[in-house]
Amino acid sequence: MSVDSMGSRRSLFEVDLNLVQLKATMLPTSDVLSQDELRKKLYRTFKDRGILDSLKTQLRNQLIHELMQPVLSGEVQSLSLSVEGSSLLIRASNSLVADHLQRCGYECALSVFFPESGLAKEKVFTMQDLLQLIKINPESSLYKSLISGFDKENQKGFLMQFLKELAEYHQAKESCSMGTQTTSTFPVKDSLAEKLQLIDDEFAGAYPQHPKLESLEIKLNEYKREIEQQLRAEMSQKLKYFKDTEIAKIKTEEKRKCEKELAELRNEFERACQAKSEALISREKMTLKRIQKHQENETKEIYTQRQLLLKDIDLLRDREADLKQRIEAFELAQRLHEEENKSMTDGLRRRELNIKSIEEAYDLKLKNELLKYQLELKEDCVARTNRLIEDKRKNKEKAIHFQEEIATLNFKKEELDRSVNRVKELELQLESVKAQCLALTKQNHVLSKKVKEMSNYSLLKEGKLELEAQNKLLKQQLEDMKSENLNLLNRIAQPSPELLIFQKELKKAEDAITLEHKEFETQKQALQKQLQSEIEHSAQLKAQILEYDASVKRLTVQVTDLKLQLKQTQIG
Repeated sequence: MSVDSMGSRRSLFEVDLNLVQLKATMLPTSDVLSQDELRKKLYRTFKDRGILDSLKTQLRNQLIHELMQPVLSGEVQSLSLSVEGSSLLIRASNSLVADHLQRCGYECALSVFFPESGLAKEKVFTMQDLLQLIKINPESSLYKSLISGFDKENQKGFLMQFLKELAEYHQAKESCSMGTQTTSTFPVKDSLAEKLQLIDDEFAGAYPQHPKLESLEIKLNEYKREIEQQLRAEMSQKLKYFKDTEIAKIKTEEKRKCEKELAELRNEFERACQAKSEALISREKMTLKRIQKHQENETKEIYTQRQLLLKDIDLLRDREADLKQRIEAFELAQRLHEEENKSMTDGLRRRELNIKSIEEAYDLKLKNELLKYQLELKEDCVARTNRLIEDKRKNKEKAIHFQEEIATLNFKKEELDRSVNRVKELELQLESVKAQCLALTKQNHVLSKKVKEMSNYSLLKEGKLELEAQNKLLKQQLEDMKSENLNLLNRIAQPSPELLIFQKELKKAEDAITLEHKEFETQKQALQKQLQSEIEHSAQLKAQILEYDASVKRLTVQVTDLKLQLKQTQIG
């Protein structure tokens, strides 16, 4: 196997594994899969998407190319079968086999057959080309039945249809030949000499010898001619019968020979196919074992990654809950703003309605006054008309003034909408900053807990001091015992058996003390290592706390800036 192919397969696996991991992240934490279930799920997904089939075909093609490389370079002698006939016949037979494999759904054998035979998919013969190559007459019944059967039963393939038609044709022919063989035999007749002798006997018995020989000879000659004609006719019939029977026998023998040869060829072809399929199956098993090992290793890696992803999912869910709360608060604020806007729009509509009602009332008053003036004083019509013109002009000016007020109101409304949008944007920024502050406060709490846990350092120190005090006491006891032993040795020159026993016990006690001392030193070293690691960890935590404090200060500054901007926008 080459390194490039392994890399390509690994990349395919990694892509699909990433997809599976993303799907796993979308699942809830309660649906945690075991290692075997995840492996089965991966196998099913790979099988459904066709990745396993594509991998199998790639591996087969690669195996064939790698096996063909030493054959082409001359390292191994290729055991190619000697195929008789031209390249056209080889191509026709290869196309027949390829069509049969494709129709039967043997994709594994087909993927191996194409590169091994050197046949391209574009160069495969069609059914019409094969029939033309076999030299079957297009007007014959066999040709028509093959085409009609191929159109109707397209799934069987050309080879199955052709063999079926040949079998039916030969069965019909065998029934005809068997009919000719079972016909009644031609009646056997006597030879020519016996017949002539019988005729002579009959004539001799029936008629006496006539003195006239000439008339008898004439009659005999005529009778001979008739008999010769009859014999010739019989001989021709016998020859025809003999020809028919012999030809039928020859045909049956040839048919049997052809069938035997076809059976032998089929057996040889099946054996070769079985050998090739067994070799391919063994290679597939080896490759599948390798793939399974590779999958097991990758499933382990996936499991570890999945655990990490589940932890990340928990954190994301907490963040989502916070975001939902913020979104709800934002929606409430938005609703309040919308209600305020609605109240403003309702007030504007009421003002417009009031203005319209005032205009209508004013128009009615004008009409009533005009009628009164027309009825009362016809003489003052010109003056009143002038007044009316002035009133109309004033009304127009008022209408223009009202329109200007409406335009100013619309402009103020647009400014209000802009300010509302700006306020919303600033609120979103403020919420994001609050979220960051909350996250930082949580981290500070965690770090403070860790710092509290580090307070056990003083207890460890106290334990260490106690152990040192015990060690000192043991050393003092040892020194006392040694001094007592020396005194006893000085007093008693000759040691008694009791003294020897005491000496042995003393040695045992000394050995026990040395062992305890060694254990104490090992414990001391382990505690010192723990102390150093905890000191380093505490230093790292302090550095992190300082960084978080700095980031919190920055965020507080940003929050204050945003609050000031909000106030300015609200004032504006």
